[in-house]
Amino acid sequence: MPAIDMTKIYRNKNYKGNWVALKRFTSNPEVIAYAKTLEETLEKAGEKGFEHPVIMQIPTKILPIVGII
Repeated sequence: MPAIDMTKIYRNKNYKGNWVALKRFTSNPEVIAYAKTLEETLEKAGEKGFEHPVIMQIPTKILPIVGII
């Protein structure tokens, strides 16, 4: 499975702190709806014909994660 590039979504100012609905997880994800609440995001996606979108909440800040294996 190829890597999923989420940089465009994470950098978009409109999505920060909001819930985002994606059409599906692909190497180039497509946002179909977004809103402040999960319920509103699901409603907007449903109105566009997507009953089971991929849902995620975009953080307001992106913090690095460092770990040791």
